[in-house]
Amino acid sequence: MDLLIKLLLTPVIQLMLVCLFCAGLIWRRQQVSTKLLLAPLLFLALITCRPLADWLAAPLEFTYPAFAGQKVQHIAVLGCRHSDAAFLPLSSKAEPCSLARLVEAAQIWRAQPSAIIHLSGSIADSQVAHTELEQQFLQALGVPAQAIRQHPAATDTEGEVTLLIRAIAADEPMALVTNAMHMPRAMRWFSAQQRFPLAAPTDFRIRRLYADSQWPVWIPQLNATNTLGDAWYEYAGLLEQWFRLSMNSDG
Repeated sequence: MDLLIKLLLTPVIQLMLVCLFCAGLIWRRQQVSTKLLLAPLLFLALITCRPLADWLAAPLEFTYPAFAGQKVQHIAVLGCRHSDAAFLPLSSKAEPCSLARLVEAAQIWRAQPSAIIHLSGSIADSQVAHTELEQQFLQALGVPAQAIRQHPAATDTEGEVTLLIRAIAADEPMALVTNAMHMPRAMRWFSAQQRFPLAAPTDFRIRRLYADSQWPVWIPQLNATNTLGDAWYEYAGLLEQWFRLSMNSDG
């Protein structure tokens, strides 16, 4: 999905659009109803509601359970993001999504040091290749270079999956590491090519269950917009994926 779609799926951008729409109505009509003034506040309350954000994310994050230590020969880590800023230490150059994936991969490798870690993904206009920075981070955690393979030629999940399938034999078990919310879409790309890795989801956004929670959980939280935005993005990605796979099967 291009940048425009990503922006439109961002809750803060959506709030700005609601405010602009209301401002336009006010400018044209001059007289304003109370309901119109309350619209942006209501929308802000919705996008900062943590239980609502988690409710939308739950069907994605709970599709696959945490990795249970199954025996694997390969650990595939899908790429995310990083910064090239020279003033940052290595531990801060990788974005939180990348850090969580790399730490999960390192933990699996620690338990099964004969496995090979495969790093994929590329970032346009990046001074340091994404997979190169990830390898540096893994080596800092104690993973030897000979246990790491880089596959930097893909810029989206579908391309990463294609490269990993070419590099890893079908009869060799593989753990797939990516964000819990992103796992359903990634696994569907694998299953579309008749490959079925073991899911190793990480970077869960849902950190509590609300059945026995008290009223403070309903206090607006700005970090809820991140969860909400990622959930919208993944649902949109799943819809796009469904259309593409349907078109391929019809052809």
